[in-house]
Amino acid sequence: MENKNYENRDDLLKKIMEYKFYVNDLTLYLDTHPNDRRALTLHNEYVVKLDEVTKEFEKIYGPLTIETVMESWEWAQNLWPWQRGFNR
Repeated sequence: MENKNYENRDDLLKKIMEYKFYVNDLTLYLDTHPNDRRALTLHNEYVVKLDEVTKEFEKIYGPLTIETVMESWEWAQNLWPWQRGFNR
């Protein structure tokens, strides 16, 4: 990954959303242009980046989805987004 020095939780979430957008957009493009090797290469690069930044986030802040492999069942024990308040 190009930059592991994110300022905070929100920076990591923004990067995850950015990579998810790229992957989704390239997926839609590839549905209609399946032989575009450059698009496929970009798609694969962003899938790897998304996986890396997601793992980094989950290591620090806990799981993003229920499909995450966990050492213990902490899903419902962490604060929910509306319980954290706003730090803006």
